[in-house]
Amino acid sequence: MSALTLPEVFDLRLRLKALEEEVASGTLSLFDRCEKEDEILEIKEKLGEFDRAKGNNEEECLHCSG
Repeated sequence: MSALTLPEVFDLRLRLKALEEEVASGTLSLFDRCEKEDEILEIKEKLGEFDRAKGNNEEECLHCSG
């Protein structure tokens, strides 16, 4: 997977929040809820990879240096 940029991470976090709110609303069908939960897991995996790469014990974040 290619490295995420900070704007991409920001967009993923916004999308994650929106999906979690949809699931919590209780208005989705079982099928739709499962699809949304799958997307939530995918986003969390991407964000986790970003966080692990960011905290790789180097002085600077790989994604923050310009």
